[in-house]
Amino acid sequence: MAGIIIHAELHDEEAQVALQAILDRMANRRPFFAAVGERMLASAQDRFRSQTAPDGTPWVSLRPTTIRARTRKGQLPLTILRSNSKGKIGSSLAGSLNYIASEDDVQLGSPLPYAGIHQQGGTIQKPESTRYMAGRRFAKRGQEGGRDVTIKAHAITIPARPYLGLTGADEEGILEDAEDWLMR
Repeated sequence: MAGIIIHAELHDEEAQVALQAILDRMANRRPFFAAVGERMLASAQDRFRSQTAPDGTPWVSLRPTTIRARTRKGQLPLTILRSNSKGKIGSSLAGSLNYIASEDDVQLGSPLPYAGIHQQGGTIQKPESTRYMAGRRFAKRGQEGGRDVTIKAHAITIPARPYLGLTGADEEGILEDAEDWLMR
């Protein structure tokens, strides 16, 4: 190495003990990343309640046709990406969020296959299909008075409703968590 090298020794025994404790904590970083995961999870849950993106912009409202369809089904019509099935298990993107903390990072997300399209938005291409209808509603095959109908190929556009991400307050909180964790 070219240039200058400085060697420093810490002779204060109390400072050595404190520094060693910090270094030991740095060797086991999983508790810190778990705390960050808890913070990020709570922040994402808050965004589902406020229906806003991490930058504070409101999510795109539900279309009137979606609200009418939910009302007909007896669901809660105005909740976006949260349970609208009056408590049925597995009916909520918000309820599916979880995190995994390791020694090197924390990952927050959802295992649901449709989670990504709601975060980023996009268009789904639906191919032509045949469905069974009884009257004006889809029904189980074999229901009396029913018939097969062809549904033409069509596209469904889902607007982005970002729920994952860090706010400025989250970033400040993570820095405070790091300081607290290092100084314990």
